[in-house]
Amino acid sequence: MEGRRPILQVLPRGMRYSLAAATSIDLFVSEVAAHSRFRVEIVAESSRPALPAAAIHNLPAYGVANTMRRAHFIAGLARGLEPSAIVVQQHLPSASGVRALTRAPIILQKHNFLRPPRRAKWAKAISQWRHARQLNSLAGLTFVSEAVLEQFERDWPEVQTPRRVVPNGIDLGVWRPAPIREKTIVTVGRATPEKGLLEAARALRQILPQRPDWTGVFVVSEADRYPAYFTDLCAALAPLGDRAQLLVDRPFAEVKALNEKAAIALVPSMWREPFGRTCLEAHAGGAAVISSGSGGLREISGEAAVILRRVDAGTLSEALEALIGDEGLRDRLAREGMERVRRLFDVRRVAADLDDFCAEVIETARSA
Repeated sequence: MEGRRPILQVLPRGMRYSLAAATSIDLFVSEVAAHSRFRVEIVAESSRPALPAAAIHNLPAYGVANTMRRAHFIAGLARGLEPSAIVVQQHLPSASGVRALTRAPIILQKHNFLRPPRRAKWAKAISQWRHARQLNSLAGLTFVSEAVLEQFERDWPEVQTPRRVVPNGIDLGVWRPAPIREKTIVTVGRATPEKGLLEAARALRQILPQRPDWTGVFVVSEADRYPAYFTDLCAALAPLGDRAQLLVDRPFAEVKALNEKAAIALVPSMWREPFGRTCLEAHAGGAAVISSGSGGLREISGEAAVILRRVDAGTLSEALEALIGDEGLRDRLAREGMERVRRLFDVRRVAADLDDFCAEVIETARSA
């Protein structure tokens, strides 16, 4: 293990590093930490049962002035642990706050687009300058996809901080794709309009009555974020009865098992996805994928998926009909998808890339 001093991985507010409610960021941190050549310790508002880690430091869930109180707590940990680097997930103000309070190099990992501030013209310039100053104070930046990095470089040309693309990874050694697939169509995502779940439900209403041996499963999270949308989703699936299950807030192990058995996975996202871990997991599980290909989704699938020309019920129905009727095509896409994950997104490769970047940042900080 490289060096004796740990690297601290700091999770965003509200993320619990929990097996029962793991987000894509929780899973990313857990998987790269398990395969890192550094000792990686986690700082999170943890709950039980926790994801694996060398050590977990429980971060209080502050109710007020939370960014600076979190920064002071993390800086206090750093004084005792003397980490070789601190990696902050997602939240630029937290990374900047910790940077002001400790000498350890700070790396910010972004899993979504970092857009310029949207404010009145007189305030926008000041806010842009302040954010750029915060970004330039950091020792390193990582981005979850080329799409996110390219957008960042267009939006923030004044930022000179070293950067690297570090996508989500998958440990294929723990995935067990079934050789004989169930005639199931699985769709996983947040119950929000940009995820295209309603369009997928309407497509299944067109397809399943003609295909009595096929079923659908929707696994959704954040059902209370847009209550009217969730109600519409339930109404769209209701005519299908028990042929279309709707599951809410299921643990990762259950979602993984569905991907390992389902013949087809839908990823009908209607917005520009920064990455799209649900698509990565569908490929890893051995499903044939139908994807919108938006943003980072195309980087995941390449040519190993049916890419939609647009996301609506009719287009989804056509794609489903083509896959349902062609077992050979399903098998080919499943094989190519798994091979692409193995080649580009194996967690050992991802962890090594992150380790190399951290080592460069640490060495630069030592030299300075």
